[in-house]
Amino acid sequence: MGLEKLLYLRGVGADFTDCFGQYIRIPETDRQGILACMLANQNALQDTKQITSMADEPPSDAEIEAQIYQLDAHHWTQIIPAFHWCYVDEPWVCFYLPSDFAGSLRLTLECESGAMLVFDVLKEALIPIGDYCIQGIDGVDGNYVKYRFDLLGKLCIELPRNRQNIQSVALDSPLHSKHLSDFSALSYGYHHITVTTHSAITDNSVQTTHSGTLMVAPRTAYQGILAEENKGQGSKPWGISIQLYSLRSEAQWGIGDFGDLGELIEEIAPHGADFIQLNPLHALDIAAPDNPSPYSPCDRRRLNPLYICIQDVPEYQLLTQEFSKASWQQDILQLNQGEWLDYPKISELKYRAFEKLYSAFCEHHLVPKSLRSQEYQTFVAEQGGALLEFAKEESHRSPSTILQDEGFYLYLQFVAESQLKACQRKAQSMGMQLGLVRDLAVGAALHGVEVQANAAQFCLNASIGAPPDPFAPQGQNWGLTPLDPIKLKQHDFQHFIALTRANMIYCGALRIDHVMGLLRLWWWPLEKQLGHGAYVYYPVETLFAILCLESQRAQCIVIGEDLGIVPPDIIHRLYIDGIYSNELFYFCKDHQGFKHPSQYKSQSLMMLANHDVPTLVAWWTASDLQLRRQLNLFDSDQQLADALGGREHEKYQLSRMLISNGYLDEAEVSQIDLDALLTAWMGFAASGNSALYSVQWCDLLGDRHAVNIPGTWHEYPNWQRRLPTSIKTASTDINVQTRLRHIAAKRKQPSGTQ
Repeated sequence: MGLEKLLYLRGVGADFTDCFGQYIRIPETDRQGILACMLANQNALQDTKQITSMADEPPSDAEIEAQIYQLDAHHWTQIIPAFHWCYVDEPWVCFYLPSDFAGSLRLTLECESGAMLVFDVLKEALIPIGDYCIQGIDGVDGNYVKYRFDLLGKLCIELPRNRQNIQSVALDSPLHSKHLSDFSALSYGYHHITVTTHSAITDNSVQTTHSGTLMVAPRTAYQGILAEENKGQGSKPWGISIQLYSLRSEAQWGIGDFGDLGELIEEIAPHGADFIQLNPLHALDIAAPDNPSPYSPCDRRRLNPLYICIQDVPEYQLLTQEFSKASWQQDILQLNQGEWLDYPKISELKYRAFEKLYSAFCEHHLVPKSLRSQEYQTFVAEQGGALLEFAKEESHRSPSTILQDEGFYLYLQFVAESQLKACQRKAQSMGMQLGLVRDLAVGAALHGVEVQANAAQFCLNASIGAPPDPFAPQGQNWGLTPLDPIKLKQHDFQHFIALTRANMIYCGALRIDHVMGLLRLWWWPLEKQLGHGAYVYYPVETLFAILCLESQRAQCIVIGEDLGIVPPDIIHRLYIDGIYSNELFYFCKDHQGFKHPSQYKSQSLMMLANHDVPTLVAWWTASDLQLRRQLNLFDSDQQLADALGGREHEKYQLSRMLISNGYLDEAEVSQIDLDALLTAWMGFAASGNSALYSVQWCDLLGDRHAVNIPGTWHEYPNWQRRLPTSIKTASTDINVQTRLRHIAAKRKQPSGTQ
């Protein structure tokens, strides 16, 4: 019973419902393997034998009881939680007091605004909401009661902002009427809370003080243009989704960059597009340029410097003669001619250029302390110690060919953030209602800066993935390190707050990859002897409350990517918190097949396709299925034949829907023109009920190549695809222009109309 309770307190799941709706019981050995990963991380055990022995020999009864006490009982002795939260329209705090407590309390709130609020709390005003009995554990005995103290409508003392003035108010000092106010609401934010208890024990007077953080959260995430009062007042927002690195232009240095993003904004904004949805822009491992997945980042709080547009850096103007040399131009031309990205060569070339730019910055700005230098210093100061730590680690980890001091890496982040900010401003100035939509990856790489700098909050002995399913019979292991839910809570959720905040700047919306991870994540032990993994549960209500608070502060709409095995709890939580679901056309089905656009979720972003599924051309021609057979992702020709048969059925259904709704003529069915089909398909889905709608830029161009094929690593060049057509060429492509106009027209019409 003790071990089962510890597994529960640690969040290690016992069962789940799979993609077929079948109940799956997780073997106890697998659950205990995950527990071993957690406890090994807690004890800083790095020796494999020590870690695996914890699975063979479960913790002793005494160790289990000690763990249970810390997780389940200890906080009852602490008067107030170190971190707790409430909604802004229902503010309250909780106290943990001995059942025989007969003293008095003084509650002090130091608000983010600087205001100081003091409440003298009478025990009669406390509402009991729970109790706990501790019997002889860690020398503690007694009964404890959890109380709720509602702040709404309570009288409080308003004090000056000087903290010393708070300390000068004695607990027994008289309350003067001029200090009293009727407290009705507390603005949302993170507020410091202090509780002083005063109790009499025989003839002695005992006073203790405890402090913590009270987070006051809004009920929902920011809605902006999607708010109820704005619906029906214009067209439903739409945009395009891109893999930034895949964009092609004549001016780039072998990879799509922020300059290309600005050019694309200029191209699509006049068509009425409201946003551009981006891949994660996170910093990748500088020491491993051949691992380019944007979903396997080194640090999700930082940007990938390869997205910097060299020509748009102010220092470039000081070096035009240098960069116009034949050696530079030949290297640039060679990289721009390829159909696939050569990350090692791109990285080598751009970092050589960065070194030149940084030297010019130091000479012309940093040394003479120019205005640009002051902007740089302000940026570094605002980012704080986390950025300095990142720059230090980057300096240590960088290859010898680009070894630079820490200031070099601070400079690159300064430039990258400046260019991203400029792109968002351009989008807004050109009338795009949302501008950029950023993407937050579900995890970070084990040896990256983010994990290593915050190791105490991660489980270093496990990785994130998914349980076995028909798509991946052996399960999926994404090689990303999970946050430990207990450690996350013990650190007052600071890393999650910082992570969310860093990704909500310079954008109008943020997509949360695998949003189910806020409720539960499938953990794989790094050591195979520890079993086959299990779900680990997170404090979902707190994480969503933080997400809503940061969303309101940044005025950033939130989209949760809820594809795959989606527990009902997440569906409900997304809906009530005003967070938008992420539907995908290929998966938007019922028992009859593809849903009609009028049946799309209203509170959602509908995407025709994304980076993990075939492009529209590949899907229609079934070239994706042929490729899967070539890559041995189908075990036999029969599997391929079955898949091709299923695809033909889906194509037939899609074509009948397009015909019956007036997007294609009956006569065109026998010999459907692919260009006409794509235009009709995009317009048909655009007419739907979803609040947001996007189409991939590669689909607008009619490209067939996949950017990523799940289940492959070296078999296919994932994340390395360059689009066949430049933005400039696309601006004169009649099909692209027709599709953009068609989508814009359909988004102006009522949902589901033809």
